[in-house]
Amino acid sequence: MEIIEKIRSLIEPLVLENQGSILDITYKREGGSLILRVVVDKEGGITMGECAELNKKLSDILDKENIIDEEYTIEISSPGLDRKLTKDSDFIWAVGKEVKITTYAPLEGKNVFLGKLMGLGDKTVVISEEGISLDIPREKVASARLNLNIDWSKK
Repeated sequence: MEIIEKIRSLIEPLVLENQGSILDITYKREGGSLILRVVVDKEGGITMGECAELNKKLSDILDKENIIDEEYTIEISSPGLDRKLTKDSDFIWAVGKEVKITTYAPLEGKNVFLGKLMGLGDKTVVISEEGISLDIPREKVASARLNLNIDWSKK
C-alpha cells in the first residue's frame, strides 16, 4: 500500500535516531474510524514516553506533509510482552526465546506447540519442545508469539 510506504519513509528516521526499529505499520478503518497503527521497538524495549514523543512528532510531520486527507487516529505502541512473530526478521530476533506456535490444523495430533525457537529452516519454523526438535511448516502457522506462560520453577 502506497500510503504505508510514505508513512514508513517519514517515521523511519525518527525511529532510527532513537536506535529503534519499525516492526509493523497498518492503516485501516475500524468501527468507522481510520487508525494508523505503528509498532516500534528497540534493544531493551521502548517506553510509553518514547511512544508518546514519537506519536507527537509523526502527527506534526503528517499534518505538514498532508499525506492523509481524512480524519484519523495515530497509535504508536511497543510489540508487548507477548510479541507476535510474523516476518522472518521477527523469528530471527526471537531465536533462543520461548515461543507458542498455533497451527491451522493439527500436526502430529496437536495444533499448539510450546518450546524454544531454534531458528528458521527451509520454509519451516524450528522449535525444541521438551528437547525434541520439530519443524513446523510456515504455511501451517496460524500464529506465533513469545510464550509468557512459562513455568519458571523448572528453569
